[in-house]
Amino acid sequence: MGEYRMRAVWATGAAAWLVVVAAVGWLEYADGRFGPREPEGPERFTTDRVGPQIELLAWPGFLVGAVGVAVVCGLATRGHARAVRIRSTLAAGATSGVLYGVYVSWLVQENPVKPWLIAEEAFRWGLMFIGPSAGVLTAAAVWTASGRGGGRVSFGGRLVLTAAGATAVLCLSGVYLLRQARVEGPQQNIDEVLWIGLTTGVPLVALCTGILVHMAAARALRPVEAIRQELEDIAGHSLDRRVPVPPTDDVIGRLARTTNDTLDRLEHASVRQRQFVADAAHELRSPLAALRAQLESALRHPEGVDWATVVEDAAADVVRLQALADDLLLLASMDGTRPRDRVREDVDLAALAEDLVREHQHLPEAADLKLTCESGARAYVSGDARQLERLLRNVLGNACRHADSTVTVTVATGDGTAVLEVVDDGPGIPPADRHRVFDRFTRLDESRSRAAGGAGLGLPIAREIATRHGGTLTVGRSERGARLVTTLPLCDAGPLATKAGDGPGGVTGGAGGAGATGGVGVPGGAAPGL
Repeated sequence: MGEYRMRAVWATGAAAWLVVVAAVGWLEYADGRFGPREPEGPERFTTDRVGPQIELLAWPGFLVGAVGVAVVCGLATRGHARAVRIRSTLAAGATSGVLYGVYVSWLVQENPVKPWLIAEEAFRWGLMFIGPSAGVLTAAAVWTASGRGGGRVSFGGRLVLTAAGATAVLCLSGVYLLRQARVEGPQQNIDEVLWIGLTTGVPLVALCTGILVHMAAARALRPVEAIRQELEDIAGHSLDRRVPVPPTDDVIGRLARTTNDTLDRLEHASVRQRQFVADAAHELRSPLAALRAQLESALRHPEGVDWATVVEDAAADVVRLQALADDLLLLASMDGTRPRDRVREDVDLAALAEDLVREHQHLPEAADLKLTCESGARAYVSGDARQLERLLRNVLGNACRHADSTVTVTVATGDGTAVLEVVDDGPGIPPADRHRVFDRFTRLDESRSRAAGGAGLGLPIAREIATRHGGTLTVGRSERGARLVTTLPLCDAGPLATKAGDGPGGVTGGAGGAGATGGVGVPGGAAPGL
């Protein structure tokens, strides 16, 4: 919008200047067509050489010029709002019309005094002063009126109008007094008016201009005071309130809208925080209550307690609580923060998936499952190796918990992205819940065949990590079971992808299958956290 505004300003200023150039050029042409100037004498001083042309400029010439400038301004402001366009067009026409009227009045008064020289003076003064001043003043009026807001003139525009208008009125008053002194009295009266102007007029002009600008600024800053008062009254329990937005699109209007956007984010963050705390308290309460009840029961009746079993069950509950606490801390560290600008690594997603599949083949949760990893080529992505490993571990662990017999991991590349798919043959995720599974503490274990579910934080953490790496994690369509699709942008791995022995491969194994757990396919070691 700023480009459109400056285009209108330049176009209107140039049009106002060209109108003056055309008028004085026409007078000079008419003077030349009239013939050579008479020699010194009475006839030279009384011959009206361009009187008819000046009369045409007096009416309707200056009005035609002002309308032409207004038309140019209207065409140049087509990218603005309707109210701004009308306001700018009226400002251009009014300013140029007043200036042209003053210039033509000077021609009308000077022509009888020196008719042999008026066309030459009009041409010289028009090119040197009148044309440039008309262009600059008209352009300034359009710039002031063409603020992007559809309502009132902007804060800066009001200050400009107030200061310029006050100074112009006071200076015109001084010019009028000087003219009257010249017409009605001798040189002594002119000197008196000059001294009065220097000792009294100039200080009064400065004082009056300062007072008017102060009043305009105070009035224009009322929206800022309203914003301050509203922010002062907004507390943590009233984040649903918003500051008033003025009808202009100047810096004050943008400040109000930015403030409201910030309050929107704060309200949303506050709601999420309260919900997160409530869910975390609920999730922690259940295992703590079970652990307490188990230990208290064992202490009340120690004679018939198998202490090895009690300790084993208590340790399992502690492990679950520790895992839940780790997940909560990880989510808290990622909430409301952006990835920090640190050196990242090129992580081979295919090698990482192969290593994690080998690792999960030896875990109890995958004892009865067949895990398969299919990777057609190396897939290098830029990021934090530890967080990317956490993403794959969460998605793969979720599939192993809910699969009936098989879990298939596929890594492919295309269109500048790496695509990781984890498919299991379990009950699947209903279409209505495919977005809800990424909400925190959401578990759909009641609709799936295996009851051993997590705390409902694995998939939210995985999606957050994918988002922070510029990718996505979604639930895709599948004929049977769940299909989780992760997409991450590829990086230019260069020679890393063509090293000897680093070709495409795959891993397939069942319960108790052979294969040692290798690294995570990260050249150069682990990267720091995002």
